[in-house]
Amino acid sequence: MDVDDQLGSYRRDRPGPIAGSGSGSGSGSGVEGAYGNGCPYSGARAGSTGAAGQAGGADSGTEDFDSHDPALAENPFPAYARLRSRCPVSWSRAWGGFWVATRHAEVSEAGRDGVFRTGHVLADGTLQGVTIPPLGQTGRLVPLEEDAPRNLKFRKLLSSFYSAGKVRERMPELRRLAQESVDAVISEGACDLVTALTLRVPGVVTMRDLGLPDDRWFEIDSLVHQALLAAPHDLAGARDHAQRITMALVEELDVRREYGTDTTDRSLFPLLLAGRVDGEPVSDEDILSMLYLILLGIDPVSSLTATALLHLAEHPSLRARLIADPALISRAADEYLRWMSPVQGTGRTVAEHVELGGRTLRAGERVFVSWASANRDEAVFADPDTVDLDRDISGHLAFGAGSHYCLGASLVRALFTVMLEEVLTRIPDYRVSNRGAVTWFPDITSFYGVTSLPIRFTPRSG
Repeated sequence: MDVDDQLGSYRRDRPGPIAGSGSGSGSGSGVEGAYGNGCPYSGARAGSTGAAGQAGGADSGTEDFDSHDPALAENPFPAYARLRSRCPVSWSRAWGGFWVATRHAEVSEAGRDGVFRTGHVLADGTLQGVTIPPLGQTGRLVPLEEDAPRNLKFRKLLSSFYSAGKVRERMPELRRLAQESVDAVISEGACDLVTALTLRVPGVVTMRDLGLPDDRWFEIDSLVHQALLAAPHDLAGARDHAQRITMALVEELDVRREYGTDTTDRSLFPLLLAGRVDGEPVSDEDILSMLYLILLGIDPVSSLTATALLHLAEHPSLRARLIADPALISRAADEYLRWMSPVQGTGRTVAEHVELGGRTLRAGERVFVSWASANRDEAVFADPDTVDLDRDISGHLAFGAGSHYCLGASLVRALFTVMLEEVLTRIPDYRVSNRGAVTWFPDITSFYGVTSLPIRFTPRSG
């Protein structure tokens, strides 16, 4: 059941399930499939689900890349490099068949061109969305799974809340949260840096944005995390986790609808309840969808920061440079975004026949647009596998492109900056206590990066 149906069901029956978000279902390729069979591939697009209903064509290269492959979880970058050099727009037979765009030029084109849609709907009403495979729902994540010009109307509604100026106003709040997080562990000399800091700070910020109590951040983020990771193996579990999140959001929405908001309400609700799209009030379904999408932003901020801190622990000269010159930390945010790309890629659907990288893509076919691979493209970034704080990073695509460029980009940079500053200032001698205990997202379908980072450091009194 989708968010549209779930809202009515929840209010009638308390509760009613909502479609899970994240990975699809089915089985994909293993390690061999992830690294492919060579290019060009002379043969049919096996298993294509394109709207043209054909399974032919001899012009495709195949590498059978699969973002669900756990072998890629910690280090997908050699696979991307192989694709860029051998077959930059390749055909994968995993999940019914889809294209994979890996070079910066083609990724930029697919990310911006209106031919490549995030909100494409099949004739039976099923949304293709941004996941490969699609989840089979009709409801969508707004504005991510809306295409221009409609998605621009929702973005305009949200843009003031996440503007650079608004984020600057919030910097004292963000710094306090980072300081409080380190305060809680600094006398212990050890912690998991993810749960203590990199997940907590964006988690609490997001609770405030959604009008939820600060102390619910771990509960809510755990549900989001579990909903993402349950699929495709436990779709019922994914729906249960997502349902519980939606229940919390519906309760807040109902209170605001009944009693209104006032000037003390710093959440998104006053903005959303007063907002209009196409001259009409924003529907409850669209409000819930936007709030759910915002919740999905907690994990990538955490994994970005935690992965950077792991890298700095293993590269002491770079850590020493940032400690000596904290002004570089804000610049480091974009270089680490380029280098690790917490959102590795998103799915698109081809709206009409089009050429991309010398390949003919047909209407209805899917494309995995790999932001992470584009960010390691040797033609754009010299020595791309190295973190270089002096490089020109203006062309990185970690926040996407075009009308789907991340609205929260300024907030992501700010959160990264205050958390790194706090660690490097107050526990500069931190070290990873057990490299084998460092954990990562189990695949790169939803997010990429570190999910647990046990560290030790010299205890201090405050």
